[in-house]
Amino acid sequence: MFPPGRGNDKLDPGDIYLISVFGTNEVLTAVEKDTCLREYQEDHHDQMWICETNSDHRIGMRNRHTGLILGGGEGYTLVCAVTHLRACEWLTFTRLSLGGYSLKVLAYRSDSPGPLQRADSDSDSPKLKVGEVGIQLGLHKIKNPVFRRFEWVIPGRLARSSAPYYNGEDADEAINETSIEFLNNYGIKNIISLNSVELSPRQRGWLRAAKISYSHIKAAECTAVTQEQFDEIWSAYDETGVTIVYCGYGDGRTGMAISAIQLFQGRPLDDNDFRANGVQCSSQLAALNALSDRING
Repeated sequence: MFPPGRGNDKLDPGDIYLISVFGTNEVLTAVEKDTCLREYQEDHHDQMWICETNSDHRIGMRNRHTGLILGGGEGYTLVCAVTHLRACEWLTFTRLSLGGYSLKVLAYRSDSPGPLQRADSDSDSPKLKVGEVGIQLGLHKIKNPVFRRFEWVIPGRLARSSAPYYNGEDADEAINETSIEFLNNYGIKNIISLNSVELSPRQRGWLRAAKISYSHIKAAECTAVTQEQFDEIWSAYDETGVTIVYCGYGDGRTGMAISAIQLFQGRPLDDNDFRANGVQCSSQLAALNALSDRING
């Protein structure tokens, strides 16, 4: 059985991938804190990797089964051993003209990243290591991603994304076993939603059962929230643990909430900073400037 697709899929934060040796049925598999190549097996979470970025737009791949991030280890090995992106977990994917990708990884205590190559092994589960001559790898996107455009704003504390299962409409948002698993993999225990649609009582119950808190700050697309709602956003963030903020697409309203949290934290922000956070509408910029004046005044 071969992994789906040709291995040329685009890399997008929040989407889930298989990483293959291009043109073969061997895929990268997490085994506790180690990695190896094994034959592709459908729906095996230890072979699935969630793409994520940090605030510096560095790319990492988190294993769906272990919740740990792929990176370079001692002895030029490829490991899956930490929970947050560090330098050794920054990955560089380069599209190849003949198909697939090359992947460079910074080995432990190395000065520069090196390409992945097959390690010499007589084992039935061969390994990859950081070497000198890279091999061709395939990226196979698993359809129906949960949280698109996922990225950390503050690693291990504050994340942002589109709404779960967003596909163009706020009403696409859905919480189920898979989306709760995604949140648990990242240690997220708090949701701040600026979606125009609130989760159903049943879905909110599933979150409570998983010990994940949920705050709904209703906002329509391209509209600003009130100053009172800004206070609710800060309270929902400041008094809880690891938090994810989303709206629909995860841009304007989410960027407004992220900017508000940063203002409450004492960061001096202007319109350029707000736009860098994804804010686009003039009413949202005006509301954030009014919040800044209120905090600083």
